[in-house]
This record gives sequence, C-alpha cells and structure tokens, in this order.
Amino acid sequence: MPKDLLIGIDIGTTSVKAVLFDGQGAVLGESAHEHPTAYPHPNWAEQDPEDWWRGVCHTLHRIFAGSPRPATDVAAIGVSCQAPTIVAVDRAGTPLYPAILWLDRRTDPQCAWLRQRAGSENVTRINGGRIDAYYSAPKLLWLQQERPDILRRTHAVLHANGYIVHRLTGVFSLDLSHGPLTLCFDSRAGRWSHQLLQDMGFDPGLFPPLFPCSDIVGEVTAQAAAECGLAPGTPVIAGMNDGTAAAIEAGAIEPGDAVEMTGQSTVLLICSDQPYLADQLIPLGHPIPGRHLVVGALSASGGALRWVRDQLGEPERSEALRRGLDPFELLTETAAASPPGANRLVFLPYMFGERSPIWDSNARGVFFGLSLATTKADLVRAVLEGAAYGLRHNVETAAAAGFAAGILSSVGGGARSPLWNQIKADVLQRPIRLPHTAIGAPLGDAIVAAAGAGLYSSIAGAAHGMNSFGATFEPRIELAARYDALYGVYLGLYPALAASYRQLAEAPCD
Repeated sequence: MPKDLLIGIDIGTTSVKAVLFDGQGAVLGESAHEHPTAYPHPNWAEQDPEDWWRGVCHTLHRIFAGSPRPATDVAAIGVSCQAPTIVAVDRAGTPLYPAILWLDRRTDPQCAWLRQRAGSENVTRINGGRIDAYYSAPKLLWLQQERPDILRRTHAVLHANGYIVHRLTGVFSLDLSHGPLTLCFDSRAGRWSHQLLQDMGFDPGLFPPLFPCSDIVGEVTAQAAAECGLAPGTPVIAGMNDGTAAAIEAGAIEPGDAVEMTGQSTVLLICSDQPYLADQLIPLGHPIPGRHLVVGALSASGGALRWVRDQLGEPERSEALRRGLDPFELLTETAAASPPGANRLVFLPYMFGERSPIWDSNARGVFFGLSLATTKADLVRAVLEGAAYGLRHNVETAAAAGFAAGILSSVGGGARSPLWNQIKADVLQRPIRLPHTAIGAPLGDAIVAAAGAGLYSSIAGAAHGMNSFGATFEPRIELAARYDALYGVYLGLYPALAASYRQLAEAPCD
C-alpha cells in the first residue's frame, strides 16, 4: 500500500484529539483524551505538558488498534494546539515549569512593564495586536521576573505543538503561525523583530528556530515510536496553532474567507492579504505565503457551556451516560425548549476575563434579565446566544477595521450543534456553512501535512482536494429585529459594568 495516510493531532485546552485520514480527507479513525487544567490562583491556568504527551500516545494507540492499515502507511503528521500556551524546557526537552495557558491572566503587571519598556504603539506597528496577558511575551516576562531560577535553566520556550513535535522528533521548532502571538514578531517581514526583542529584554536564543507551517522539521524517533505506536521515520511538519488549523479546515484560503471556531472559546478568523497591525483584534500567521489571519477571540464561551454542564447539568449527564450520548447534546436539547431570545435573558460570556474586542481581565460572566419565570432552558439558551453576540461583536469590529467577512464557515466542537449553528446564523443575520468533514483542527493539520509531504502541490490544492462544504444554516429574517434589540442590550452591558468589574476585582476576598 502507498504511504498516503495522514494524521492530525490537536492539543486542545481540554483534550488531545488525534484523527487518521486518507489522502482525500476521509476519516479512518479518531480518538480523544481529556487532560486536566489547574487553577492554583485566581486568573492562573496551568497544565502539565506530560499530560499532552500521554494523550497523544493514548489516542494514537487507540486509532491504530482499530485501523485496517498500519502506521507504516502514514505519509506525514501535523500537530496544532491551543495558543499561545508556553512551556519552558531544558536541553533534553523536559518541562521545567507547568505550561502557562493562553487563558491565564496572571501577567497584568508584566503587561504594564512591557507597555512602558517596549511601547504599545511600537508593538502594534511591528507585530500587530496589543500588549495583553493573552500573548506569549508577558508570560515569558513573568517567568523572567518571578521564576528567574527556572529561566536560567531554560534552553527553549516552546508552544504546545512545539513541545509535541519535539517529543516526536527531538527537534526544537516554532512555526510561523505562532509568530505574531509572541508580540516579538515582525509581521510584515515574517521574522523576529530584533527591536522588540531588545526593547523587551528577551534573549533571542530562548526561542527555537522558525519554520513555515508545512515544512518537515524532523522524523519520528525510535523512542517516540515505541511510546506512541507510530512508525519510526514518519515525517512531522512544524504545524500551527489551532485557529490557523481551523481556518485551513474550513477553506479560508482567499482574502475575505471567514471561519468561526467554537470550542473552549469562540474564535473568528478572516483571511487577508495584509497583516493586522491594529490593537482591537489579534494577528495570526497563515500557512500560505502572502496570507494572514485577522482574529477576534472570546475566552470562555464554550467553557461557559461546560460550566453549565458541570454545575447545573447533572440530570443531562446521568441521562447521557444511560443512553450513551454526549451530555452537551442533551443540554442543547434543553435549550431548544426556550424561544429565540431566551425570554429576554442576556448572557455575558466573560467567564475568565475577556479577549477581543474588550480586553478586560476583570470581566466576569453575567446573566441579565433573570426572573422567577426564568427556566433552565432559558439559562442554557442564553449561554449559546451570548457566544453568538460575542462573535457578532468581533465580526463588526473587524469590518470597521477594513477586514469584512464573507459567508461564515463553522468548525470546532460547537459546530456539531444544529441549534447553536442556527442561533449564530440568526444573531449575525448571515449564512453559516459547515465543511463536509467538520472534525476540527486535525483536518487542517492533515491538509497542511499533505502539502508538506508532497501528496498535493500546494496547501490550497490540498484544502480543495480533502474537504468540501455540506449543510448551510440560513438566517431567519423574521428574528432579525428581536436579536438586534437583544444584541444592543449585550453591547450596552459591558460599558455599564466596567467600573463595577474593577471594584469586584479589588474587593477583599478570602
């Protein structure tokens, strides 16, 4: 048999997901494995990178245990990840400190230091985006200031996919899609900004070599093969962050192509031929030379639904276990009992601070409009609608900056919910279409890996050859006025509460 199989691995915020594809994008096997997140202090979020590797090994062994074809038929592997999540490692690649997650907000003091030292305008002009706890640079500065003993022993600062790529190949690497997420990047030139590195006081040697996403950086070592079940010598590409992978999965190849990805967060991605050099949204790399991504990202919209599942969803969890279903499926069935607009209940999905476009670490979730008539169905539907309002806010912010989105494709775990897809179409009053194979970032990984391995002549060719579009959710015009009114309430709530959020953050608490 020819070597025409492809593996996409995504190191997500809540789980590792691995999928085996053939050269046409058909799914031959898939597996997922959850990993824990530690919240040792308010606004902190950490993971053990060894949990990621254990998840990779677990999922790959399960895939090949049920596969009719062997691991030796794999042409290439691509790895994507939650981003930007950093991990400091020694020369052997051993983690020296827990991985600091993208949603971690501990670094507000470091952000203030960077604004003074590097200058907000310089960062926006060269890298794009803003100095915020979301990005890698404040996390690295926190290690430098608060854990200098760790940084003295650090050989490289990796992102999550880079850690797995090193475990597979022994090669240290950083893919270009992550470049703008560091805040130390020259987004026009596609390389490190020596000025920003110098202004921030970072040793350039802490960062591993930069690679285009589709470049093969190494091969699976004998040791890694023995642990995870792959064949030694299997090529591994540099990979990318999960947003970039989702954009490729959904065919965001030409300027104006737009994607929304809902998992732990809700992320808008718009393909552009120009880098985003402003500060309300997020700049991101694209695997195709000359292309860029403009990103609007909430922090915990999907996480809010998971919170509902864990805190209020015991009946659904028990019933799902009895029937062999996903508890989220039953939760959305519950939400369907509430009418569009959730009986005038509006939810702010700021459950772990918020990213674009408000950028406020103090923001918190709010149910606005509770009454004695409010039902559980209203609560769940309001959470789904709150994510859609946040998505619309980012779509409108991008359009105002000159990056208009066309028809919106939807990927990620949230795309599996027809109700949620319809809510997004109704709130945004634009069609929401699904890729025929909507399996998440692993397909984007496999598409880029297929191009890197030479199975296709280009990433665009691989994207067209390995996926197509299926169902489209059309907006219901009759709901436009209702959702416009409630979206107006949503927009007004944050400015009204901003000062109260600050007071709450400063209030004494045991």
